[in-house]
Amino acid sequence: MNRHLALLLAVAALTPAVASAQTAPTDAEARAAFERGMAETTANRYASAVAAFEESYRLRPVAVVLFNLAAAYSRMGRDQLAIATYERYLTEGGDRVAAERVQWVRARIAELRSSLPVVVLQLRPANVAITVDGRPQVVTGGEVTLDPGNHLLVASAPGHAPQQRDLHLAPGTRITWNAQLEPTAVEATPATAPLALRSAVTPHPASEPDAPAASSPGITSRWWFWTGAGLILAGATTAVVLGATGAFTTTEGPVGDTAYDVNTLRLR
Repeated sequence: MNRHLALLLAVAALTPAVASAQTAPTDAEARAAFERGMAETTANRYASAVAAFEESYRLRPVAVVLFNLAAAYSRMGRDQLAIATYERYLTEGGDRVAAERVQWVRARIAELRSSLPVVVLQLRPANVAITVDGRPQVVTGGEVTLDPGNHLLVASAPGHAPQQRDLHLAPGTRITWNAQLEPTAVEATPATAPLALRSAVTPHPASEPDAPAASSPGITSRWWFWTGAGLILAGATTAVVLGATGAFTTTEGPVGDTAYDVNTLRLR
């Protein structure tokens, strides 16, 4: 039991030391990043200063870092982000921020806010969506508040051709964008698919063919044929003569085609 207790006490004693060993490098890294940010600000390299201050705050979130980060944002022309960061500084700093510093920060926030350009949107149709520099933009009260500088605004709506506008916005300017988006052409779809061409064929018989002429009664039906049959048997020469001069009437079959009137119908 005593041995177990001694082990627990040893672990408890080591825990603050381990925590301190883990915290010390983080604090040192945070301070190094902060100092790097200050040096970059002095050299007017504000993008690098922003990156350094953001790293410092991530390693150790201290309010004073936010104050310098907001100043770097403002120097880059990112005034809306500077305003938000100054407000965070006052919130997180609380009572630890001196009164004169609070007064200065509030005055700076008011100055930056008054310099923000505003674009008043008068766009149709009503469901227009706006992007600014390729990013969706929230529209409040029919207006868009932006940082000073150059911006590309694109308005789009379903079933309409988008419109865009390049703007150079000076600090404190207020402009109006009035535009009507044009509907896109939509190919009409027929209610029913077109039918293939059809041909109405109406047969009209040609003139009635003449009825075949009645054939003369066959030679075998005549009384004199059988009477004379003996004569044919009696002499081959006589049979040839009778066969060549027999009374036959030959008629041709009806000749003619069927005529057609073809009406081509197209369903419209």
